[in-house]
Amino acid sequence: MNYPKFIITQNGQLRLGMVALHKHLLLPGDTCLGGGYWRINHALRQVELSGESSDYGRPQWHRLTHIYYPEGYEGYSWTWTQAGRQYPLSEIIAM
Repeated sequence: MNYPKFIITQNGQLRLGMVALHKHLLLPGDTCLGGGYWRINHALRQVELSGESSDYGRPQWHRLTHIYYPEGYEGYSWTWTQAGRQYPLSEIIAM
């Protein structure tokens, strides 16, 4: 069964997909720095990321200096939810 999952790669690519396993989002040569689950509210232009990958663990945001968001999400706000609190990704990543 497929679920809404995301990964981040060593070069800051954030990939979303409906997949069974997080590894299905990787391309050849990628190194995964963790992942989790996503939820999108298109009406409010918000993307919420949360959880952790059973394949690669929690996202290692601290290892990134920039995030490259998927095409088609310009103008959306991105948040990371942990322990019931939401954090804007722009505050987590030093861009």
